[in-house]
Amino acid sequence: MLNEQQLSRLIYRLVDPVLEVTLEETEGIIAVQVFPPNKAFIHLALADPDYQIEAFTENLKEMLGEFGFQNIELELSYLPQEVIDRIEHLHDNILSEGKTTTFIAIASGKGGVGKSTVAANLAVALAKSGKKVGLLDADIYGFSIPFLLGLTDPPKKAGGRIIPASAHGIKTISMDYFIGQDEPVIWRGPMLGKMIKMFLEEVDWGELDYLLIDLPPGTGDVALDMHTLLPSCHEIIVTTPHQAAAQVALRAGYMARKNGHPLLGVIENMAYLTIQGERLEIFGRGGGQTVAEKLAIPLIAQFEIAQPDKNEHQFVDAIYKEDELLGKSYAKLAQSLIERL
Repeated sequence: MLNEQQLSRLIYRLVDPVLEVTLEETEGIIAVQVFPPNKAFIHLALADPDYQIEAFTENLKEMLGEFGFQNIELELSYLPQEVIDRIEHLHDNILSEGKTTTFIAIASGKGGVGKSTVAANLAVALAKSGKKVGLLDADIYGFSIPFLLGLTDPPKKAGGRIIPASAHGIKTISMDYFIGQDEPVIWRGPMLGKMIKMFLEEVDWGELDYLLIDLPPGTGDVALDMHTLLPSCHEIIVTTPHQAAAQVALRAGYMARKNGHPLLGVIENMAYLTIQGERLEIFGRGGGQTVAEKLAIPLIAQFEIAQPDKNEHQFVDAIYKEDELLGKSYAKLAQSLIERL
């Protein structure tokens, strides 16, 4: 038979019917006593002891019966209001009912096409248009958003929530903040999903107009988890002009469509390089148009290859200034998306 400590750990798994969180999170166990050979006294606190109590009691007795407890005396009390308020605050997140945030995922078929640079610059451009914007770095293995934004200070914690870091007028979160420098991430699928869920549910994003999500390349676990967690998410496909990149990018588009997520369009990045007024198509041509035509969506931008100017700290991040040619291009793209959405 289980002792009182073991029995408490077991009961902690039960879910409060009102708050829909475990009794461990609510600290809802007041007392547990074991009386051999098969009796237990359990005193629990619930948000509303009358709500769905028959199903709750049945689950409790069925679970404890598997460990030999046939005689169970159950006493129920009300959780303190301050505990209920704390739990409700912690579980009020960007996915909560009533939130009006528009989700935009930035996807690609393969790495190295500049997807993260596009995501960062588009987020900044939307913020400069007066919108409240967040940027979630969902590339758990190949995170780069903090570096691209020139961020060095990690997020903070307050009231049990993660406060995202801020730069260029946007809020951002990344795996980069949760591991040591140069430490590789060696995780399997389930752990990746838990991290993405944490980024959405445990980060205090506040009220956002847009949350951009920098997806990892391809159609793996993280992309699948993101499509599952977000009931509605627009998507932009990034490719280079190279036909090989275009063919792989198509798969990301087909995946989004299969999951019922609307495609906003295709961005052809690294479309050309300008040297002394001459336009050089060093990665070929037509990749973006190929993806757009096969997915029957618009080609919404073609960005050239250009290095951003140094910022005020004389550091070259990946964000183009408003007076730079690409800065103007991103501003134009941001405005067109605002009008469409």
